[in-house]
Amino acid sequence: MSVTLRLVHRAGYTYSGPAVASYNEARMVPKSTLAQTVSHTRLEITPTPWQDSWIDYWGTNVTTFELHEPHAELKVVAISTVTVHREHESGEGAEAPGRHLGWHEVAAQEVVDDLGEYLDLTGHCTTGAAFAAVVDEVRAQSQTPAQFVDGIVERIHREVGYRRERFAHARTADKVWNVGEGGSIDLAHLTIAALRAAGIPARFVIGYLLPDRTAEIGEVISGHGHCWIEWWDGEWVAFDPAVRTTPDDFYIEVAHGRDHTDVAPLRGIFTGTPGSKMSVTVEISRLA
Repeated sequence: MSVTLRLVHRAGYTYSGPAVASYNEARMVPKSTLAQTVSHTRLEITPTPWQDSWIDYWGTNVTTFELHEPHAELKVVAISTVTVHREHESGEGAEAPGRHLGWHEVAAQEVVDDLGEYLDLTGHCTTGAAFAAVVDEVRAQSQTPAQFVDGIVERIHREVGYRRERFAHARTADKVWNVGEGGSIDLAHLTIAALRAAGIPARFVIGYLLPDRTAEIGEVISGHGHCWIEWWDGEWVAFDPAVRTTPDDFYIEVAHGRDHTDVAPLRGIFTGTPGSKMSVTVEISRLA
């Protein structure tokens, strides 16, 4: 099975006064992978800037752009058509993804050398004393890394409520645990922090999710940005801790990295005015 989706992601800033100049980076264009094929993309920026496109360290499509004239607002629209064809079987009797590594295999020096960046407890992925104790407890009860992933996801689900967001401001994992609720960004950071603390490489994934799988062909649905994780089990295994499921053909990946800092869809700096307000909308329609 495969699903073809059309995305329209609008983002931008309205400044409190005219910005004299601004310097920005957009990571809003999906990339072709083994799980998805991008057939069309277009990035529209208003006002028209100087711009350049490149691939960053993590393999993400990046557009850098600058404006050197007064502007009261900045608008960025990313339009993409993507066919998703993830290899995933679900239901009773389906084999779990991954290669079912043991703890000693995950901790092998070769894994540490190759994936050390995905083991670091980065700024957003810190455990704190209270959550670290929970991680240690679940780790002691888990005979394999896969059992640990199942156990910590279940524990997070019991203790932290999911609140849908549109690329909301990211918080540190320990703060999310203490507050007891968060969006998909927060739950991804929290799960990654736990896995890394247990010695399992994990990375942050950002993209889109079509919320209504019963939508008619051509029907435009108000979607949202969504975040999930991938953890190392001899190969990267995708999992969505927000809804406790394996991503299917209704998920589109834009980027992955250590945490949200590496993959923020739109960010930049500006001069000439003291403040700005960001706006974001996502529309998704199924084409096939």
